[in-house]
Amino acid sequence: MAINIYYDKDCDLSIIQGMKVAVIGYGSQGHAHANNLKDSGVDVRVALRPGSASAQKAEASGLAVKSVPDAVAESDLVMVLTPDEFQSQLYKAEIEPNLKQHPLQPDRAACRPRCGHDRAEGAGSYRA
Repeated sequence: MAINIYYDKDCDLSIIQGMKVAVIGYGSQGHAHANNLKDSGVDVRVALRPGSASAQKAEASGLAVKSVPDAVAESDLVMVLTPDEFQSQLYKAEIEPNLKQHPLQPDRAACRPRCGHDRAEGAGSYRA
């Protein structure tokens, strides 16, 4: 089996550089994604729950820290990088009510998976 290796030259950053990106969570994945995007010139905000111990770490890295509803409402792309077991409730309570319809996103009601699972169960990124 062949392995594909991708380098910076293989990426078209113009696709994301004009977007406002919310990274929800600042653990191992959120930390890496948020900082890599910021270093690539993307307008990133980190969304955390009030009182999160990670807020100081994110701010020390030069990232804006916002509440989940505020970050989602102002973003074009939302990356959900929280523990899987919290994603469904977080999505229903704080993400979905604040998503804006994006021209590239189909109607959310049409995006239900065929497997019958709630679309917020499991890891993934959702376009705002």
